[in-house]
Amino acid sequence: MAALLGDANPAGTSNLPRYLGALGSMLKSRMLSHTPFFLAHAMTFGCNSRCRTCTYWKNTHKMNLDMKTDEVFQLLDEAYIAGMRGYYMFGGEPLIRPDIGKIVDYAKNRGFITVMNTNGSYLKKKAHELKNLDFAFVSVDYHNEYDDYIRGRPGTFTEVMDGIQEMKKVTDTKIAFVTTISALNRDAMRPMARLAKELGVGISFNSVEQSLDFGQTSEDTTPNFQLGLNSDELHAFYTSLQELKAEGYPLMETDIVLRDFVAGTPWKCQFPKMFVYVTPDKKIYNCNYVLHYDLRDGSFGDYFSSRTYLDYVRESETCNKCVRTCVRGYSYTYDLRISQIAGLAGQGKNLFNQATPDTDISGNADASSSSGRTRRMHIERR
Repeated sequence: MAALLGDANPAGTSNLPRYLGALGSMLKSRMLSHTPFFLAHAMTFGCNSRCRTCTYWKNTHKMNLDMKTDEVFQLLDEAYIAGMRGYYMFGGEPLIRPDIGKIVDYAKNRGFITVMNTNGSYLKKKAHELKNLDFAFVSVDYHNEYDDYIRGRPGTFTEVMDGIQEMKKVTDTKIAFVTTISALNRDAMRPMARLAKELGVGISFNSVEQSLDFGQTSEDTTPNFQLGLNSDELHAFYTSLQELKAEGYPLMETDIVLRDFVAGTPWKCQFPKMFVYVTPDKKIYNCNYVLHYDLRDGSFGDYFSSRTYLDYVRESETCNKCVRTCVRGYSYTYDLRISQIAGLAGQGKNLFNQATPDTDISGNADASSSSGRTRRMHIERR
């Protein structure tokens, strides 16, 4: 058990109490409180990418509203007191914060499981600051430099490959790709799964939702309606994932989640009971980016007992609009479905990041490998 959870961190202290604390927090939520045990914190309004499937980077001018270091520490203290034991950091791009290492250290020492979603651009530069990061989900949308085009910034793909190499050298952080499929990269699924397998990392796939984003765009201005997948394309997307999973690629999605998406099986969304989403300026939004509560004027406890939160939980249970594989997977885990738990246990090896002997984890496979040659191509699809 201790070995599975990563018994020792770089400081030589046991990780087991934190993982047991997180498990206890989840079970308490499931059986008693029905309130979130994971703090999902958008750490900054800023982002150094200009992704074509996202508009969040247009908030960069609001970085002056980001919480300061001490305010983030206070947020973590408040979340811990409210029963949360997981800390999910995203943005914007969390690694552009100069205090990111201090925050990760504080969260882990406070007792949180530390998780980050990053575009990977600063992983190489800041790897030494991330030794207390448990899990890194790195956004990569293509298996060669065409990723730069999707991400809107030259050099992205090379930076990510170099960053993963550095993280493996200096940290014990478990790494997985997050690949978002849109009209720009529908041909990327198998090559990305192959790349993940070669590098010894996990991979999670999502699709661009044909929905509004962060309340700042309309149907005419968001890229999601132009680049998102329609219903037929979504079905093909889930079917392809099911095939890749069956072939042994290191997908984070479980068999039951993919099977039920392909079949169109209705499900009960438990996301609001698991995660609370807090903005860089300490406001709580729901999953449709509707403002729910201002934490500067109250507390987590007050929000979780409010009619606003209780209605959100009730309405979400029958929503079924979400196309994200991770959200259905979270909900199945919260429901303690045996097939989901077994699937998660079976894929634990995908998070141990063991590169195959003939693969250079910078992204260049053996010279005889056709996939290695593919990754060294320039932006051919453009």
